[in-house]
Amino acid sequence: LGIKLPPLVVILIFAGIGAANWFLINYLYPSASTSALIVALVSFVGLFIFTIDISRILLVKFEQDFLAFVETIQACLSTGMSLQKAIKFAHEHSEGAVRKESGALLNRLNLSSDIEACLTPLVERYNCETVRLFSHSVVTYSESHCDLNDMIKGVCNMMSSRELDRQQLRAKLSGTKYAALFSGILPYALIPLFRYKDPTWFDPLLTHESGSAFLTAAILCQLFGLLWLRLSVRVTA
Repeated sequence: LGIKLPPLVVILIFAGIGAANWFLINYLYPSASTSALIVALVSFVGLFIFTIDISRILLVKFEQDFLAFVETIQACLSTGMSLQKAIKFAHEHSEGAVRKESGALLNRLNLSSDIEACLTPLVERYNCETVRLFSHSVVTYSESHCDLNDMIKGVCNMMSSRELDRQQLRAKLSGTKYAALFSGILPYALIPLFRYKDPTWFDPLLTHESGSAFLTAAILCQLFGLLWLRLSVRVTA
């Protein structure tokens, strides 16, 4: 995500947001202290889940674009271009994060003869399979002077096949994801509707002695269901 903050600072920010939610619920509903604590914990954990998922989505997008970048390099190598000229050509025809990272890679290659050191920042920032295989291929070529074109071609063929498999899996799981999203949002969408029909409909959950326990149990069950579905529908390499 490009967040240049120590992990402890990120944790403290998320904890501060959770504490703010706790104070807000306690201020609005003084008798629902247990539910306020649960909401604070859920928001704290939810922020971590959201951040991790966004990071994965951006990494998958980068890997798809980087695969097209590597395929362009392979096409240039097959015409007899040098590696650095092939990277420069692919950089000029790329966009987004790949263009930014390939430009930084070119600058490092111009300033240093250590190819492994030049590729290390890219691998550390975008630690995905396509980036690692490309990096290993280039480092192997620099050390053994083997046929880089064949190595890059093999990487492109293998990763293209895996990307096709991942897309097919995502298509099959898309219905489950949308059903989970609908099921998670529906209870919160119905609350304003029911309160509009009967303003006192939600009050027993806040005023009855067992109301906070039921509300807390419902929130915990939804959190557990979210984590379980998130694990079940995740598509990995």
